[in-house]
Amino acid sequence: MTTPASKNTADTDGPLTIDDLARRVQLPVRTIREYHTMRLLPPPERRGRLAGIRDLLGAWESGTDLVTLLGVDESQAALDETPLFLTRAELFQRLPALDEATLGRASRIGLVRPYGEDHFGVRSPALLGLVADWVRLGASLDGALDLVEVLAGDLDTLAGKLASLVIECIWEPATATGRAGELPDLLRRGRPLLLQGAASTLADRIGAALAERAGTATDGGQLLAVLDEIRVGAFADSAGRIHRRGDAG
Repeated sequence: MTTPASKNTADTDGPLTIDDLARRVQLPVRTIREYHTMRLLPPPERRGRLAGIRDLLGAWESGTDLVTLLGVDESQAALDETPLFLTRAELFQRLPALDEATLGRASRIGLVRPYGEDHFGVRSPALLGLVADWVRLGASLDGALDLVEVLAGDLDTLAGKLASLVIECIWEPATATGRAGELPDLLRRGRPLLLQGAASTLADRIGAALAERAGTATDGGQLLAVLDEIRVGAFADSAGRIHRRGDAG
């Protein structure tokens, strides 16, 4: 099975944009951004953050796993975010379509949480940014908040079910066998793994559901083409070597 090829990595001394890197390693930009989100790559800066780009591209050329290359422990690859604390003016700057009525709804569904009269906490800056992107694209703010409300409601239901199962199937048996002392480490490791697994599974399920509905959507052929373009274009084998999807064995 072949691995992604790149140009002569020795020629890559200057800073690269995320688009440049995606082209070099022959993966979608979305995949590179996911590696940033999962902290498998350092966050991009305006210039020259990926100083070890030759090593990175060389690793892709040889099929080395990025986790191995960067020395990142699996438990660190969490998708959790650092919450934002914004003034009212800062929040309205990030999402200009907000007004007092929609701000009240955004608070009720948990997109933002008010602290006093002029400050707001944002548990998921990514979700706030996504809503802003949708509105800029032409979606109504109410429509975007509808999606967030469904997501939040279903996640509340799922969280309750999972919490019950964790207590019943993990906590209680471990306590009964006298191994409760191991549970903090188990939960500490399990939290990021559960987040990662949920995010990966949800991404696949949403992609599949969108593909199923493309037949009745306006310009569904273009929707299918976009879904194919942004899908994760690589997989790792049992030895940790990374390959592009579609590579022949």
